[in-house]
Amino acid sequence: MSRNRSALREGAAIQFRNIRTLAVRDLMMRYGRDNIGFAWVILEPLLLTVGVMIVWSLVNRGGQHGVPMVEFVLTGYLPLTLWRHMTSCPIAIFRRSAPLLYHRRVSLFDILAARQIIEFTGSSAAFLVVWGVLYTAGVVSGIARPDLLLLGWFMMAWLALAIGAIIAAVTERSETAERFIQPIQYIMLPISGIFFMVDWLPYWAQKIALLNPLVHCYETFRAGYFGETQPTHYDLTYFSICALVLSFVGALSVQRVRAWVRLN
Repeated sequence: MSRNRSALREGAAIQFRNIRTLAVRDLMMRYGRDNIGFAWVILEPLLLTVGVMIVWSLVNRGGQHGVPMVEFVLTGYLPLTLWRHMTSCPIAIFRRSAPLLYHRRVSLFDILAARQIIEFTGSSAAFLVVWGVLYTAGVVSGIARPDLLLLGWFMMAWLALAIGAIIAAVTERSETAERFIQPIQYIMLPISGIFFMVDWLPYWAQKIALLNPLVHCYETFRAGYFGETQPTHYDLTYFSICALVLSFVGALSVQRVRAWVRLN
């Protein structure tokens, strides 16, 4: 038993070092050391989010169904930024990182995990900065339920991680599939929950909307932000089942795609 625990601890330590090293490598290759360097991890999603918030606020100053437009955009576009970054970065990631597999201890899961950690950290930091600045300026209110808000954020990350693994495997086997990822992401926008809250929909439309696990992420996130001032609808059991199934499919896909990765 003690040998098994020792082997498990050693394996976990190796895995952690691999992912940490790969994450630092990706940061250096992507942003370099010049100028603000690593700060772009935060500034990139930050600038996009602020730009969208300004445009939406000018177009619709009155808000939606009693929800201030700035807060509606804040709770919609920031989770969307997390989703898009974590589902876009895995596209053909194994093909681009194939030379790393010459190192015996580096696996496909290490490569994928390192990149996803960077995207998650950058998007999370961007959210904290945007909300902190707006809250200090008195533009937005405080967070009613931080526990639910964090839960919704991690739900989005979990779902994006599972879908990202599937995307990484599919785009490795088919270069044509790369061309369809971004169009599908745009097609998903109207039904993802970013532009509406479930309670605004007719009852029959609510049932259809809640079939999409993305909607549960947005509803949970907004339930944490607005609290009881805005009615929300989400089912954590349904979401967990969907996320677990997608995670299993994603892990299996990454494992099986290893034979398709060419090292040269």
